[in-house]
Amino acid sequence: MSQPLNHRFQLWGWIIFIFSAMFFMAASIRADDPVSLVGGLLFLVACFVFLVPLVAEIMEGSSSLSRLRKYSRYPRDWFRAARSLSRAPGAPTMLPALERPLDQIQQHQARSGLRSFASTR
Repeated sequence: MSQPLNHRFQLWGWIIFIFSAMFFMAASIRADDPVSLVGGLLFLVACFVFLVPLVAEIMEGSSSLSRLRKYSRYPRDWFRAARSLSRAPGAPTMLPALERPLDQIQQHQARSGLRSFASTR
């Protein structure tokens, strides 16, 4: 299982534990049982204590690794070349059209590349 998927499952597991602790506390209030209420409160605090390192690891991973993975599917200087072409003095606002029409496979690849590029923004 990949690391982001593993983190997502762990995060949802802890969220479910937090909700179960809240329901346990609500049931103990309804039953007028202070010992169960204290136990539910301690369980809720423990869930948050275990959740802090997981959230910190997720935030650390999202700031460094995913940013590198996000752009790794493009050639190394593709962004720099596209930016320099579009910002050159006297450059057209749109890149010139292709001289020959693309076949269906190339059109599909271009569209999927544009979709994946748009999803990274």
